[in-house]
Amino acid sequence: MHAPAKLRERHRGPIIGVDDRGFDEARATFNGMIERRPELIARPLDLADVVTAVLFAREADLPVAVRGGGHGVAGHCIGDGSLVVDLRLMREVVVDPESRTARCGGGALWEDLDTPSQRHGLATPGGTFGDTGIAGLTLGGGIGHLTPSYGLTLDNLLRATVVTADGSVVSASADENTELFWALRGGGGNFGVVVEFRFRLHPVGLLLGGSLDYLLEDAPVVLPVWRDVMTNAPDSLASFAQIYGDPDTGEGLVNASVAWVGDLEAGREAIRELTEALSPVKNTVRPMYYSELQDIYGRMPFGLRNYWSGRFLAELSDELLAQTSEQLLESEITGGVLFEPLHGAPTRVPSDATAFAGREAHWNATFIKVWTDPADDERQIETARTYSRSLAPWQIGGGYLNYASEASADGLETEFGAQRFERLRAVKRQYDPTNVFRFNHNIAPD
Repeated sequence: MHAPAKLRERHRGPIIGVDDRGFDEARATFNGMIERRPELIARPLDLADVVTAVLFAREADLPVAVRGGGHGVAGHCIGDGSLVVDLRLMREVVVDPESRTARCGGGALWEDLDTPSQRHGLATPGGTFGDTGIAGLTLGGGIGHLTPSYGLTLDNLLRATVVTADGSVVSASADENTELFWALRGGGGNFGVVVEFRFRLHPVGLLLGGSLDYLLEDAPVVLPVWRDVMTNAPDSLASFAQIYGDPDTGEGLVNASVAWVGDLEAGREAIRELTEALSPVKNTVRPMYYSELQDIYGRMPFGLRNYWSGRFLAELSDELLAQTSEQLLESEITGGVLFEPLHGAPTRVPSDATAFAGREAHWNATFIKVWTDPADDERQIETARTYSRSLAPWQIGGGYLNYASEASADGLETEFGAQRFERLRAVKRQYDPTNVFRFNHNIAPD
């Protein structure tokens, strides 16, 4: 019997094979560079369907790729020759305002969680785009507007329900399967299909949010001032800076997001150097609620060609900032650099408490390349890699894998550190000894 037919006898959700209409649409991801052909795409309705799909893959000797939001730049949610467990029909979210917790299906997006949480004046740290998948962001880290106040997304994960490579259903938390729980928080999708997440929620009411735009030519002045403000920023203030340029169009800007959780007047005072000492050409900072803040960047369309590369940094030196400004002002480079401070709540979590490898860093820098012409692929990719290599004098550890099109050339041991990497490998050997879940920043079991 043909493979799709066999699986359809046991799996209640849709099964999409290579000959079915809609196959190409179903395998498309955020990054238009990704061109992979799975054997089958299964869209489970519930936990039982996920177990069925994983067991079928085992019987058919197929590796498994897992799709949540499909927003990852590396395109790991689709694998050549794989069975894709596509969780987009499992987006249920249940908020308990009394316990300040939320349960989320493995296919949920941040907008699925943010909306019902905000109805009760609650939120948990997500990313900066509402259409990002909860699963991928959480398993790799989770840096967003609420991070300095309440931690990384993974710091707020209370429990995960996981279907492992042998079809078992296990629960991971601080009290149960603790090594798996440790590994899930930073080790990515290496260990199984996470079908449900339970998060801690926090009171988040009216805040001060928005963004500030500056002329690209003012970058040499703006970036050091922004750096100094954020070096001494309290937990209440989150701000990410972007500098981007396009010599072909003459367009470019320096942009700083703003999110202040607390008294609004105190927030205005905290960013006074950014709004008054500097000269923004556009200032949208005002009182708003978190759901609106999550849309200040708009949406990044699926299907464009993307290559992202960056590093965790010990400092943002004057030399680094001047070098970045010069490259984007005076060269033919197109693209942008995103700077994210890592301060506040995440820094108070012990480095070995989770598998996340960026605790020792003070900043994250990522070169983001987006283009449309396949003929430009090699040039655009090398531009991003060259910028990342230039960060070596200030680098600490590896890079933020949630933003990485690929891991560093030196491998994941460099990204995680030797001790953390060996611990992750031990968990991988226990839960996925044959590397069924290999479409990720892969931690091979042997």
